[in-house]
Amino acid sequence: MKASAPATRRAGEWAAGGALLLVLGYLVVLPLLILVVAAFRPHGFPFEPGVTFAHVTNAFLDPGLPRLISGTLTFAIGASALAVMLGLLLAFLLERTDMPWRGVWRAAVVLPMAMPPMLLGIAWTLLLGPRIGVFNVMLSEWTGVRGPFLNIYSLSGMIFVEGLALAPSAYLMLAAPVGNIGSAMQEAAAMSAAGPLRRWLKIDLPLLTPAIAACALVMFVAGLVVFDIPAIIGVPSKIIVLSTHIYGLAHNPPESLPRYGEIGALSFLFIGLLVGLVALYQRLGARAQRYVAITGRGWRSSPVPLRAWKYPAVAFVILYFLLTVAAPFAALLWTSLLPYQARISPDLIGLLTVSNHLAFFGNARAISATIHSLEVALLAASAVAVLAFLVAAYVNRSRGPGRRIIDLLAAAPLAIPGVMMGMALIFVYLTFDWLPVYGTIWIIVLAFAAEYLPFGSRAMNGVMSQLHPELEEAARMSGAAPSRVLRKILLPLFLPAAMAVWLWVFAHALRALSAPVMLQGRDNIVLSTLLWGYWNSGEPTIAAAIGIWLIVILTLATIGWRLASRRGGAAHV
Repeated sequence: MKASAPATRRAGEWAAGGALLLVLGYLVVLPLLILVVAAFRPHGFPFEPGVTFAHVTNAFLDPGLPRLISGTLTFAIGASALAVMLGLLLAFLLERTDMPWRGVWRAAVVLPMAMPPMLLGIAWTLLLGPRIGVFNVMLSEWTGVRGPFLNIYSLSGMIFVEGLALAPSAYLMLAAPVGNIGSAMQEAAAMSAAGPLRRWLKIDLPLLTPAIAACALVMFVAGLVVFDIPAIIGVPSKIIVLSTHIYGLAHNPPESLPRYGEIGALSFLFIGLLVGLVALYQRLGARAQRYVAITGRGWRSSPVPLRAWKYPAVAFVILYFLLTVAAPFAALLWTSLLPYQARISPDLIGLLTVSNHLAFFGNARAISATIHSLEVALLAASAVAVLAFLVAAYVNRSRGPGRRIIDLLAAAPLAIPGVMMGMALIFVYLTFDWLPVYGTIWIIVLAFAAEYLPFGSRAMNGVMSQLHPELEEAARMSGAAPSRVLRKILLPLFLPAAMAVWLWVFAHALRALSAPVMLQGRDNIVLSTLLWGYWNSGEPTIAAAIGIWLIVILTLATIGWRLASRRGGAAHV
């Protein structure tokens, strides 16, 4: 007897849920589980015999741990606060005011995403280095006083650069909520003689509370787990945060053997952080309905006139562009054209050469790294786009089991540092050596698939929430099977958003350093680790030349992502 349609659909949903749980368990749960097990093994290898609590004791009773956590929190809070303030101000100017040439400035604000954080950190060491930093040299010449006036090799320098690196993402998260605030309440307050500042504090800011809180949460987590800028700026000045501490335990341990067990023990901190963040995020989501800005009753939004503030606003956006793109790129370009690192000076123009760039194109290792980077980015972007679509469709449209668990697992890697996820994958594929993954580009692809899945699932969930279920219901009432509904309705509607996710992951996979630096081997070097190697070995001019071409590739990818996002309405991050 033929099974009924509801029974068939229910069986399909159970099968889909089981498959997603298996995939997410493999990508997310297995690495973290093995990392936890490693914390209780004598030498930190998950499947060696014996049990010990020494690693946990050493990690959590280390006298330096409170200072390490305090420094990490200070860095993350400072960088996220700067990023949110910049993002909020940029969103207000570009989405709510009558600022001239807003389309041009929107592109300029997003363009810094093409500057990898590692390169931004390198560039600012060239601009604010204590000996040959451009700005320090200029201030010394103008004042006649020997510097340095500003030292990038400090905690405040790290916060400044990381805040600049996170600001484009903060702007993208806040642009839509700021632009969606209607004018009716503002006009009513103006008629009651409330000034612009009072209207902003009493109307706009309360309505933006959930968006600002969510943005601050994401930026804070990004600051906690970031590796690039702390490694470039913090390590030389002996300012260590958790991510660089984990890297040091694996690559520069006090003893001869890497301290894998302590790395596993430190994972408890991030797993606890993840649980806390999930609870906080759910609390914010539960309160979001109190701050509805768009209703069905004649919503409209009129630009706020800047009047006398128009030119200062334009100057602020230009200054932001100079600090995040123009000045760093100029410093990198100048360094890439010199035979040795030196300050920017007209006296050195005669030394300029393209030999570093020609060496890059003639270096077989560099060509191999470029090919590996493109392969990794293509594969990781495709995996994330497909998996994020399937997760969003299952969580939002099915009645199958485990939807909340699947949604949680898809978001879990957000709070796990790339260096720690890289370490976890090393454990996995050294243990399961019958899988030929360790030392290949596939291990980096798996790391990126897990690392960027939270963005993809969040973006797809945002698009799914905009599509009314009646589209699929009508198709099912016409006798269409779930697979046909997926192919003929959901997939075409999601294609532009999926393309935007694909391009975003592609660009970020090209520039990421934290996971690849842990997973690099002889046969899977990518551009970011090649650049890191040249910079660490004292060859900054070659590193700058590689960086320039990496920026060119990322600029094209960023432009493509913005065009796809505009067409598809993908969620901002």
